[in-house]
Amino acid sequence: MKNISKLKLIKKINKLLNIKNDNELKKIKKKDFDKWDSLTHLQIIFLLEKNIKKKINISKLNKISSGKEIIKIINDN
Repeated sequence: MKNISKLKLIKKINKLLNIKNDNELKKIKKKDFDKWDSLTHLQIIFLLEKNIKKKINISKLNKISSGKEIIKIINDN
């Protein structure tokens, strides 16, 4: 994935979570963030899979519980 695509994907996730910048994304955790409910979690997964153009492994899906994990998945692909 190109860096421009990564930035666009991160912006889409920021918009979905209603946060302003990447630094906020790095700090949030699912359990502490009210706007990150099960529907939002599915939307994040669909965004990631659509943009990296492959399915995310089940073990990785369970680890997506923080902004840092989202960024790690984006950077790994």
